[in-house]
Amino acid sequence: MVQAYDHRAASIVVNPDNLHRPAQPEPASLEQHQDVNWLPQPQFLVSAKLLHNTSNLSWVICFKHVTAPTNIRTMIASIAPYFGFGNSIPIFLPALERKLSDYKNHAPLLLANLNCIALDFLLRQKVQGQNLNLFIIEQLPVIAVEKFQESIGDQKIADFIRKQVLHLSYTAVDMKHFAEDMGYSGEPFVWDEDDRRHRLARLDALFFHLYGLDRKEAAYILEQFPIVQEQDERQFGRYLTRDLILAYMNAVAAGDLDVTIRL
Repeated sequence: MVQAYDHRAASIVVNPDNLHRPAQPEPASLEQHQDVNWLPQPQFLVSAKLLHNTSNLSWVICFKHVTAPTNIRTMIASIAPYFGFGNSIPIFLPALERKLSDYKNHAPLLLANLNCIALDFLLRQKVQGQNLNLFIIEQLPVIAVEKFQESIGDQKIADFIRKQVLHLSYTAVDMKHFAEDMGYSGEPFVWDEDDRRHRLARLDALFFHLYGLDRKEAAYILEQFPIVQEQDERQFGRYLTRDLILAYMNAVAAGDLDVTIRL
């Protein structure tokens, strides 16, 4: 039911006549995504009284357990309201000894790191089957939290990332608590495909920079995502994802994180 930065990616439709696989995902339409009040229909409902929420969280980071190195992306992570998660959607919880405020501050940074193409490329070298096992997750070289406290131009990296994650994730009313934890009290951001495309490209460009990769290395990595390229060429007539990311890498090098590039 989730995609990257999208906890409303699909509803579950049950066909009782299909004995072997009665529950099937029904992807959310653009119109549904643009409705901030629309919520997907799950297969099962779990009483809130049965949830084991020792951290008192109203939202968590989750990711898809079932994957493959040949999929469009191998790591797909999102922030979602705290509800009953099955084993196919593992969640990241704060260690008991850590402050809840630390989790709220660091979770958007970790989410952006998990969803970046640079990390996904590395992950593809480790995943051999169809499961994103926890022992693989534990090996991932995520960016140290201290690195996010540095600045590019006149902007702290952590603040920039949190802003992008807020816009990408707060697209529905059920994510209000997350927005408030990010210091935002306004209405959800209406889903905008073009705006999201640019925010994702800015984040990918930034993380290529944080991993110490140059434009040539980034271009090579982007060539290893053929499904992304095929979809772009079908829709835009060019590999737009690659072109935007490489252009935004120039902006990062120039110290401008907020510029909007039109190609």
